[in-house]
Amino acid sequence: MLTAIIVMAGLTEHASAYQRTVHFRTNREEATVAGTVEGEEVVQYKVPARVGHFLLIGCNAKSSKVSFWVRDPGGAEVYNSRVHNAAAYVGRPEQDGVYVVGVFLRKADAARGHAAFFHLRVLRKSLPEG
Repeated sequence: MLTAIIVMAGLTEHASAYQRTVHFRTNREEATVAGTVEGEEVVQYKVPARVGHFLLIGCNAKSSKVSFWVRDPGGAEVYNSRVHNAAAYVGRPEQDGVYVVGVFLRKADAARGHAAFFHLRVLRKSLPEG
């Protein structure tokens, strides 16, 4: 029973995470957002994309404490900067939908309650067919 309560609490916490939407100006392919991530929070952004788009998502921070992940519309993690050891996610969506980008602190820094400012740059370009 205790396990079920813990699992349900984890599902509730994930479901209630606040997600901001990345807005692209009319006729623009690029958007930049900035924010601060603190402690164990994961700052999340929704990026709408379609098959035929090219996505480049990069996170820039003065602090090496900041990392980010990208999840596809089905919720599968397709990129994690801590694992891939690369500065940016580059991909072509395999399905239409909303990709979610999560910005977070390294585990030790999060546990100490540190905070860091970041810039998230998103390039969403339509590729020619063929």
